[in-house]
Amino acid sequence: MLYETYFDNVFDKCDDIDLEGYDKKIKSFLSTLREKRKYGNSSRKYLYPYLQLPSERADLTDIRKTASRISKSFKDVVVLGTGGSSLGAQMLVSLLGEQIYVQNGKARIHFPDNLGPHTMQQLISELDLSNTHFLVISKSGGTAETIAQMLACFSNLLTLVGEKEIKKYFTVIVQPGPSFLHDFAVKWRLPIHYHDPGLGGRFSVFSIVGLLPAMIVGLDVVALRDGAQRVLNTVMEAEHVCDMAPAMGAIASYELQNKQNININVMMPYECRLERFSSWYKQLWAESLGKNGKGTTPFSALGPMDQHSQLQLFLDGPNDKYFTVITTSSKGEGPTIDSMLIDDDEYRFMAGATIGDLVSAEANSTVEALGERGKPIRHIKIHEINERTLGALIMHFILETIITAELIGVDPHNQPSVEYGKNLTKEYLSHLHTMKQTIPVPKAKVVPKKSAKIKTKKK
Repeated sequence: MLYETYFDNVFDKCDDIDLEGYDKKIKSFLSTLREKRKYGNSSRKYLYPYLQLPSERADLTDIRKTASRISKSFKDVVVLGTGGSSLGAQMLVSLLGEQIYVQNGKARIHFPDNLGPHTMQQLISELDLSNTHFLVISKSGGTAETIAQMLACFSNLLTLVGEKEIKKYFTVIVQPGPSFLHDFAVKWRLPIHYHDPGLGGRFSVFSIVGLLPAMIVGLDVVALRDGAQRVLNTVMEAEHVCDMAPAMGAIASYELQNKQNININVMMPYECRLERFSSWYKQLWAESLGKNGKGTTPFSALGPMDQHSQLQLFLDGPNDKYFTVITTSSKGEGPTIDSMLIDDDEYRFMAGATIGDLVSAEANSTVEALGERGKPIRHIKIHEINERTLGALIMHFILETIITAELIGVDPHNQPSVEYGKNLTKEYLSHLHTMKQTIPVPKAKVVPKKSAKIKTKKK
C-alpha cells in the first residue's frame, strides 16, 4: 500500500449511511469511465485522457528530449502559466524542496504564476536573460496573464539576442488550432508541444504540462505515473465501495454536507513538500465542484506551522469543517537536537530527538485532539514521500473529485463562471485602453522658479 486512510467521527457517527446504495451508484459510474466504443480505439481504455495517461510511456521520449535540451543549455527556466498550467508542475517539483535545482547543477526553475507588476519586473531584472529559457503554457492559447508575461519577457529577449536566436529561448505548450499563443509561436518559429484539447488544466499534471518541468529538475516521472496507475487499478478492481479510498472520501464529504451542514474541507499535510499539493487540490476541488449553488469550500493548512495560527479555530470554532490530515513517517529524520544544550527541564523532552520526531509527534497530537473534540477527520498515512506516493495521492483526489461531482450532479470538467470572468477582464482592459487613446491628457502644472513671486489672496 502506498498510503493508508483512517476515518474518525464520520462513518461511526452516521450509522444510517447506505453504503450498499453508494456501492451500486459508484460502480455504475466507474463502469462508464471504461467506455471504449466512443473512440474506435481498443488501445484506449478510459473515457477521460487523465485516466489514460498513467499507463502510457511512448509520449515520454519526446518530453525527455525537450527537457534535456533545456536543462543542458540554460541556467534558469521560467514556467509562464497560471492555474492548472502551473500548479501541477509546482506540486511535482516541490518534492525537491524550496530551492529547486536541476540535478546537473546548471539550472533553477521559477513559477511566477500570480501576475504582479513588481514581482514580474523584479524577476526580469534579476535573471540573466541570456541564460534563461521560458516555458509558456496555456491550453486555450488565450490566457491573458500568461500572454502578458510572455510578451514582456519576449520583448526584453528580442532586444538582447535578436530575431534569429529568439526561438531558442522559448518553448510553447498549447492546443492545436488558431489562438494568440499558437499563432505567435508559429510566426516566430518557437518550438510547440500540443496540449490535448480534451484535457482540462487542473487534470493535466500527468501530461507534458506537469512532466516537462518535472523532467527538467530530474524527477522520476515513470514512478509518478506508476503510483497513479496503482490507485486507479485498485479502485477499478475493488469488489466493494469500502475498498475504494477515493470513493469513501467522496461519500464522507457528501454525507457530512447534507446531514451535518459541513461545508469546508480542510487539507492539512504535515510535510513542507506537500504545501503546493494543497494548492493544486484547492483548484481541483473548487473549480470542478463549485457550480449551480453546489460544492464545498477547500481550505488549506500546513502542519506544524498552522498549529500556531489556525488550530485554535479548528478545535474550538464552528463545527463546519471536515479535516484531511496527511502525515509521513518522519521519525528519526532531520537534524538531531543536542541534549547537551538543554538545561531547562521543561524542554528535556526534546533531548536527543530529531526534527522529524517532533513533527511526527505534533501531527499525531493534532489528529488525536481533533478526534477527541468530535471533529470529522480523515488521516492519510504515507510511509515515504516520493514520486510514486505523490502520483498515488494525485490520482486519489482526482478520482475523489469526479466521484463527488457524480454524487452532487455537476460536470467536473467545465468552469463557466471562470470563463465569464476572463471575458470581463478583456472588456475592462479594452475599455481602459480606449480611454487612454481618446481622453486628452491634462496639461502639466508649471512649477514656478524659486525667484518667482507667488501671489496669494488675502483672507
